[in-house]
Amino acid sequence: MSGFDELDKILNVAENAVIEREKPPKIEPRKSDDELDTDYQYARENYYNVIERGHDALDELLMEAKENGNARMYEVVGQLIKVIGEQNNNLLNLHQQVKDITKEVKNVPEKVTNALFVGSTAELQKLLKGKKDE
Repeated sequence: MSGFDELDKILNVAENAVIEREKPPKIEPRKSDDELDTDYQYARENYYNVIERGHDALDELLMEAKENGNARMYEVVGQLIKVIGEQNNNLLNLHQQVKDITKEVKNVPEKVTNALFVGSTAELQKLLKGKKDE
């Protein structure tokens, strides 16, 4: 009997103990356009916050770089400017994505009706001639 077997016996642990875990909650699909608007506003605010914080950090880094004359700080400033520009592009892409999503929803017809004539061409011509005379 190994040391683990003795511990299992002392702690009253079953040989084939099953650990039950909770299942993660299901993610429900989008139910309405209100959720799209809410998500859009949330994402938009996040982009604005990231951009504004980037501007604040940029101002502080520029002041620090000017005081110290450190080349590495100027490199970081350049990278931060690039990141801020990318976030601006992401904000504009967000607008385009929302437009594309709403466009897809609006282009789906609610009801499709087709007129179908069953008959010969002669009957169709008589029918059309009768409508034309009226």
